[in-house]
Amino acid sequence: MNAPLTSFESAIDARHDAGRSVVLRYRRALRFADAELDDERLRELFARTSIAEGVRLFHLLRYRDVDLHVLDETSAMHTGTLKSIDGCVTIAGCLAEGLGRIVFESGGNTGGALAAYGTRAGIETFCFVPAENLSLLDSRTFGDGRAHLIAVDDPGLVREAAERFAARHDVARVPRANWRISASRFLGCFLLEALVGGAEFDWLVQTISAGFGPIGIYDVLAQHADRLPRVPRFLGVQQAANCTMFRAWKAGSGDVATPPVRSTRSLLSRVMYDSRPQSYGTFGRLAGLLERSGGHLTTLDRDEFDRVLDAHPEGSHLLDRLAAQGLEITTRDQEIVDPTGLMALVAALLEIDAGTIAPGSRVLCCLTSGAGRPDGRAVPEARVEDLAHLDRELLAGWFPGGAR
Repeated sequence: MNAPLTSFESAIDARHDAGRSVVLRYRRALRFADAELDDERLRELFARTSIAEGVRLFHLLRYRDVDLHVLDETSAMHTGTLKSIDGCVTIAGCLAEGLGRIVFESGGNTGGALAAYGTRAGIETFCFVPAENLSLLDSRTFGDGRAHLIAVDDPGLVREAAERFAARHDVARVPRANWRISASRFLGCFLLEALVGGAEFDWLVQTISAGFGPIGIYDVLAQHADRLPRVPRFLGVQQAANCTMFRAWKAGSGDVATPPVRSTRSLLSRVMYDSRPQSYGTFGRLAGLLERSGGHLTTLDRDEFDRVLDAHPEGSHLLDRLAAQGLEITTRDQEIVDPTGLMALVAALLEIDAGTIAPGSRVLCCLTSGAGRPDGRAVPEARVEDLAHLDRELLAGWFPGGAR
């Protein structure tokens, strides 16, 4: 990341509160050259694409002499997840490049954000998702005629279906990896402002897939490390049933093959179905920040997650404690709709029990999702049985005259 135009504090736009939009508050504290976007043009477009990308920080509990804090990236986000920032940044990038039509694949959260932000900006969107994840989506997001929802029966084919759709009809596939990292740097700015203001944390904990989030955050912290008493160690959490980055980190190489996920129903985090996240080229940077910060990766399975929420001395009160802070985790039929964000909190409690997080530590857990309110009634415009079906029936229906 390049140096900011001026000192960090002077670049903050105090007219905008972080609880409303970290994008608008910190847009002049970042540069976007590595995202191949013009700084000034992009900053102007953020004012057009921003809806609500709010973040806040609060103390949640004290357990075994460890103070556990929450970085709330869900309750003040337009789509109820961290991916609202990705939606805002990606769609601004699309407008900067004059893109009127985009395609993307998603487990649900990214797709919902890109569709919501994209159609609001007048962009036609094609969202490919695992058919099993339709219950995680909001029908209101896909009620706009420009938001096309395509369900894919085999989760292992979702990315390939989106890639093929993009290539065959010359539709731009987003978001680009460097755009995702740029989006995460806004969270780095929020954390940096808190740290230079006197907050101190020994650990930062986040559920990850490819690692875009921590890479962006630590880009910002590394640039200003000389101003900080310490940079928090990073603890990344993956679900045990699909933990490619964890396995790659253990092996010391990104060349780790993981069987594709053929059903999301067995996953703890159904939105994190991608079995080859290292293909985005992030493994080296993630491994580097783990080494520099003295951090590590861990895994969490469904039994551990349920046991902590049911019987742990603090974990069994997590939902009530969050609700007391005005953060209601969404449930449906007594099941948590999206446990991805909570995985970080649960893993932190287990690491405290294991002694990995020592007494006296201050821990900041990123709650990336959980407070969204998807109605689960989104109806796909098309359903892909296999790639031959995609080629034979679906592409021609949208583009009867060929690419456009």
